Amino acid sequence: MRTFCLLVVLLAANLVNAQHINRFMVVGDTHNYSPSPDFSKTKLYEITLAAIHEQADFIFFTGDLAIRGFESPAEEDSVLKDWRFVLDTLHYHNIKVFACRGNNDVSSRAAWDSLFSGPYIFPQNGPENEKNITYAIEYDSLLFIALDQYTAIHKINQVWLDELLKATNRKFIFAAGHEPAFKLFNSSCLGAYPEERNRFWESLTDAGAKAYFCGHDHFYDHAIIKDIDGNSYNNVHQVIAGTGGTSFFGDSEYNGNNGRWTPERAFHEKDNGYVLVEVNSSDIQMIWKHRVAQNIYAFGGDSCDFSSSSTDDISSIQESDFLGNYPNPFSSKTVISYQVSVFSNIELSVYDLIGRKVNTLAKGRQQPGRYEVEWDAEGMTPGICFCELKAGNNRQVMKMVLLK
Repeated sequence: MRTFCLLVVLLAANLVNAQHINRFMVVGDTHNYSPSPDFSKTKLYEITLAAIHEQADFIFFTGDLAIRGFESPAEEDSVLKDWRFVLDTLHYHNIKVFACRGNNDVSSRAAWDSLFSGPYIFPQNGPENEKNITYAIEYDSLLFIALDQYTAIHKINQVWLDELLKATNRKFIFAAGHEPAFKLFNSSCLGAYPEERNRFWESLTDAGAKAYFCGHDHFYDHAIIKDIDGNSYNNVHQVIAGTGGTSFFGDSEYNGNNGRWTPERAFHEKDNGYVLVEVNSSDIQMIWKHRVAQNIYAFGGDSCDFSSSSTDDISSIQESDFLGNYPNPFSSKTVISYQVSVFSNIELSVYDLIGRKVNTLAKGRQQPGRYEVEWDAEGMTPGICFCELKAGNNRQVMKMVLLK
């Protein structure tokens, strides 16, 4: 019988959904972890510990958990026993677990429904023939949509999604499935049917969704999916987090049929880790955390801020970089301060609410250090505007408020 330093089993009633949420985690492709002679040495075990350390409200697995074509009842029992340990442990710490099916999970729907049942059953608000595999997770300001892509292979239930998005009034919308919408490494993705994928992505854009999480490709990749309307603040991000412990893939290119969109990479890393999403009343921060040692996960070099009015406030920066202004709000002039951590080409620009550049305040190669620039907003329409700092391949955006 296995002994773990992490406690344990709670056989209790179903936990009621909290109305408020502070943070959640996203990770996928844990399917090579098990069967293992020592589960406590696996990445899935480490991610379980990390969820407790982060005090996450829930963790979402983007498919390819471990449920595949079992060769024997003993193998199935071993895999489900390990996953039940994960569910029971996180349940004990009031952390909910959600998931969508990956291609390695499809072969055993009975095992899936057996595992995610009782206190661990998913919201039963999906399409009639996709209960427990397509569903919506709803909190006070958050809508998180889990999409099955194997009832119709490489497709999602668009009719159900359209109705859901039409009815929601939540500020922050995220979607998740196993396969990327825009092809990077695997051609077996939603891009295999570009017309259906385009309709899917249009629906996310129209609803003001912030990001689409997925796995299937075994690495971390964060891309802004830019369209041709010239408005940089309605772009939805694609975040691939196939980093839960399986073998890694080599890098590739966004060279599939991308429709009217252009995927622009913000960050890429081939490492184990997870995405942590911090939820506040007016904005959300997404942080990539990678593995630095056994049971230790730290900032991995990529973060992104989403406000309730913007979907493209990206800051793939070093922790030492800084962008701020004072006063904010301001009535006519404000001092913008920023820090450059390494010698690099920089550009500091101001954009209006619809994404038009109105001023370039600094441009050129700069030494590491702290800088300040005064900006006179004469002629600007009062309201929200944005300041963008580019430093090398890194970018950070902040919101400013101009008063009358």
